[in-house]
Amino acid sequence: MVKLDLEITEDRVNTLSWLRTLEIKCSRQDSESDRSFDFAYQIWEKVSEQMWFLGYWNDYFNCANIVLKSAKAVGNIAIKAQLLGELGWVCMEWEEFAKAEQYFLESLQTYESMDDRRKQCRLLRYLGVLSHRQNKPDLALKYYRLAWDLVAANSLGELANETWAFSAAELPNVLGELYLDLQDFPASYRELNLSLETYRYLINRYRYYQADPILNLGRWHFLQGDLEKAEKYYQECLLLCEEISRPDKQASALLNLAELAEARGMWERAIELAAEAEQVANTEIRSVRDRAARFREKLLRKKSALQ
Repeated sequence: MVKLDLEITEDRVNTLSWLRTLEIKCSRQDSESDRSFDFAYQIWEKVSEQMWFLGYWNDYFNCANIVLKSAKAVGNIAIKAQLLGELGWVCMEWEEFAKAEQYFLESLQTYESMDDRRKQCRLLRYLGVLSHRQNKPDLALKYYRLAWDLVAANSLGELANETWAFSAAELPNVLGELYLDLQDFPASYRELNLSLETYRYLINRYRYYQADPILNLGRWHFLQGDLEKAEKYYQECLLLCEEISRPDKQASALLNLAELAEARGMWERAIELAAEAEQVANTEIRSVRDRAARFREKLLRKKSALQ
């Protein structure tokens, strides 16, 4: 397989073109279809993680959608379910919540038909995050508890199996974030620290995911009025994201630092940080970009009114 550098636009365009060509071959449903699909999925496996981590979410979505069509053409329900979940997550990040729910539910139903409990757990967590973002905390808790039931029933209380170990680390993070919005601060703090400790137990492979509880712990201290500790966690998240090239949480950390600067009355610094968050988010991470733009515009209006 050709070596790709996904930071080069031409290589991402070529990847999309190859997948489209293979999709046409898959749609013919002849003797070559399965082999064409295998090759398409190999390409997807090679590029998807890096494309996501680098923040090329539009290309990620377009590639995943093509491979999904190919999976449907050859009747590969396992890959179809996987891609439905991944497409749903992109839609959720873009705040296209109705589409996200449609993808998640279809993926969950497919995994239920396959009796794949690990993947069911993942999709229940996805639906919980989606419900939280839609301001439906009771429904979010319902999904999280269903996911926890699967973890408890299948992990045997151990972290030896990495698939269940990841769920055991990520579920406390999303629960902690939900409890934070519900202002249950003791429960939130307990869950977020449990998440971070579990991720660190899993060592380097999951450093990418540590950014989430670190950022949430910063927000926890910010809401408690402890700006120094909040800044410590935000800066830790920012440095981690710069090191591992995670632009989505890097942009979120910059925006949170902008809000912290505003709370300290440092408006010029807040405007600078919000602008930097917009720049990092770019056209890919739309929800953070738009929040940063609104925040910066609000500060500019306040500054103008005082002049």
